[in-house]
Amino acid sequence: MQHVPFALSIMLLLGGCAVVEMPTADVRHPDWVEDRLNNAGDGRQAPPVVPVTSLADGEGEAMDRAARQLLAEKAAMEAAAAHQVEANQRGSAEEFVTDGQARTEPPQP
Repeated sequence: MQHVPFALSIMLLLGGCAVVEMPTADVRHPDWVEDRLNNAGDGRQAPPVVPVTSLADGEGEAMDRAARQLLAEKAAMEAAAAHQVEANQRGSAEEFVTDGQARTEPPQP
C-alpha cells in the first residue's frame, strides 16, 4: 500500500514529460517574429557627409547671455517660492492649540 502513491507519482511524472513538447535548439523565435525580421526592410541610410553645424559669429555669446539670464530668473523664482513657503509655515502643535484656545473663548455669562 505504501508503494501505490510512489508508483502513481512516477507514472504521472513520466506521462507529463511525454506530453510536453520540449523546444529544440534550432528554434529561436516564433515564426511570426522570424517573418517580421526578414521583411523589416529598414530603408534608412547614413548621409554621405555630416553637415557642419558651427555657430555664426556672436551667436555663442548671445546664447550664453540668454542662459545666464534664465538661470538668474530661475534663482529669483526659487527664492520667492522659498520665502512663500517660510511665510506659510505653521508653528508647533502647542502654538496651534494655544492660538485656538484664545480664539474660542467660551461665552461669559
